[in-house]
Amino acid sequence: MERTESRRLRHRIAALTAVGLVLTACATTKGTTTGDAGPPARGGNLTVRLAQDPGSLDTVKNSNAGTTYIGHEVFEQLVTIDANYQPQPVLAESYKKADDGLGYTFTLRKGIVFADGTPLRAADAAASLRYWVDNGSYAGSLKPVLKEITAPDEGTVVVTLSAPFNLVALMATSHGTGIRKESDIASAGPTGIPRENSAGSGPYKVKTWTPGQEIVLERNDKYQPPGGKSSGYAGAKNAYLDTITYKVVADADAVLNGLQTGLLDVAEPSHDQYDQVKRSDTLKVGVEGAANIQYIALNHNSGSIFAKQQARDAMNLIVDKAAVMASQGVPELVSPSNGAFATQTNKGMYSEAGKAKWDQHDPERAKQLFAEAGLQPGQTIRMITTDEFPQFKDALVLVQSQLQKIGITASIDSYDFATLIGRKNNEPDSWDVLALMDDANPPVPSYSDNVQGMDNMGYPRDQLAPLLSAYNAADTPEEQKQAIDKVQEFTSQNLPTITLYNAKSYVGYSAKVRGYDGWGMEFADVWLAG
Repeated sequence: MERTESRRLRHRIAALTAVGLVLTACATTKGTTTGDAGPPARGGNLTVRLAQDPGSLDTVKNSNAGTTYIGHEVFEQLVTIDANYQPQPVLAESYKKADDGLGYTFTLRKGIVFADGTPLRAADAAASLRYWVDNGSYAGSLKPVLKEITAPDEGTVVVTLSAPFNLVALMATSHGTGIRKESDIASAGPTGIPRENSAGSGPYKVKTWTPGQEIVLERNDKYQPPGGKSSGYAGAKNAYLDTITYKVVADADAVLNGLQTGLLDVAEPSHDQYDQVKRSDTLKVGVEGAANIQYIALNHNSGSIFAKQQARDAMNLIVDKAAVMASQGVPELVSPSNGAFATQTNKGMYSEAGKAKWDQHDPERAKQLFAEAGLQPGQTIRMITTDEFPQFKDALVLVQSQLQKIGITASIDSYDFATLIGRKNNEPDSWDVLALMDDANPPVPSYSDNVQGMDNMGYPRDQLAPLLSAYNAADTPEEQKQAIDKVQEFTSQNLPTITLYNAKSYVGYSAKVRGYDGWGMEFADVWLAG
């Protein structure tokens, strides 16, 4: 379990800090150009920056964010999300939930072929889903209730469960459910599926790959779009571009210079470059509507003061979330959080239950509650984080200062990610507070650390389990909403984490890029102005 969580958290950090997070839409703001005047034009090359070579397009095992970007151009899913965060069929013509809630049947569209001309079979889809379940972090919450995945005929995939589960939502939001050839999956080694075995059914395919330098995609002339208007990752896509070139550029200054000089058409500059990009007459900015939640996790094990409810409530009261948020950079890229489900991008997973508790800030009452919890004079609250992302430590420095104002000492230790997770898992009584981030819109509530806590932190998951089961068994949006409210009420009472604020990312892109609505790093439907 420790290795699984480490991989899951690494995957989240890689994906969430990248602007192309697959779970969130973006609101496009201006450079000086407005609108996409004129009809779409076919042809040309779009140059996109990658921070590093992803190594492979295995979107299940590979945690590099570039894998996600490129994977969405090359592979398609049975179901994916539209711009309103609702699941829509793509390779599936339709899907049906069993009457008893213990299974789903997916009927494939006919006549679909992979980019190399190989026909898509139900066996390919079933093998892809099994690979996702066996190796993917997103599927961890599904594993306990999954019985089998079968392909009873050439056009049908059946997923059988031992208990109700909101499978379609999980599949739609997980980039690891892209469908591959069964033979490509069989080629997987310890590090995943080799990059040479990357035939998909999406609008683009791999043309060339120069390790450490660039990856070039070209139009897939065998692409057969689903029905419906393009929306998010769903609907019919138009491969207007001849090629998409992903350039590996690690240096932040080189990224901004590349955008300004036209060497790059699309990139993710750093936060401290945001104002420069926004002021540019030749660039546009796409700001994500919601990306991730910055949080501090509280250790519920007996070796920590936060095993006591009073201490957890005190921590919630002492942390000035607004002050932490204000210190974290560009005002337009941060927003307040109100709990486990922090944004309204996915209305089916949003709740304001317990919001009043998260909004509280009362240092004097916090001091009283720490004393009631048994915190002794001179006792140190031990805070840990990773030094790979400075915003985490910056947040803890502010929390440390707020504690100091009421006479409480706190230490901060910052590690590389692997060491941090090792300490959390193997020395559960050696820390009190841990700073990380999580999905603002988890595909299902059990995927969120802000709901069920991190592994080995002593959180009462047994008490939470019936509430999660009620959500999975819900048949209507109203029932789901009621279940989500109860889950969030539970988290507000027990506080696995203190959510600090929502952090957004942004894309800078050339004004000649048209048809780009800011949905992740999705370039189907994008064209270049003449």
